[in-house]
Amino acid sequence: MYDRTIKFFNDNDHFAKENGMVITRLEEGASEAVLTASERHFNGMGIIMGGALFTLSDFAFAAAIHTFGFCAVGMNTSTAFLKPGRGVPGAKFTARAKLVSKTRRTGVFDVNVYDEENRLLAHSLMTGFITEKPLFDD
Repeated sequence: MYDRTIKFFNDNDHFAKENGMVITRLEEGASEAVLTASERHFNGMGIIMGGALFTLSDFAFAAAIHTFGFCAVGMNTSTAFLKPGRGVPGAKFTARAKLVSKTRRTGVFDVNVYDEENRLLAHSLMTGFITEKPLFDD
């Protein structure tokens, strides 16, 4: 049912695409995004950059809030980095967004980021504003 929305995000979010991120699952109020890490995602200590994990969280959040069929924008985010993300180029990191609360114009989501061993690396609480503009015109 959400194949068109997945394709839309994977084809049109150029920043996510250029940084090795794809939406892999989408259902109403929930999504999953995966980052395939490259050398550029790691700092000098071999830890994935917090900005890469935040971007992955934001991408998952964006896809999830659009499952209601309307364009939306981020309003507020709080992120806690819980464990260092270690790995090598080719390692996969996964963000899962899940709706916590929705009103007519806002959506609040929990977004968790995991490494390949399913260790929780980061947790975000993300709030977005849902516009009246449909995501698709038809």
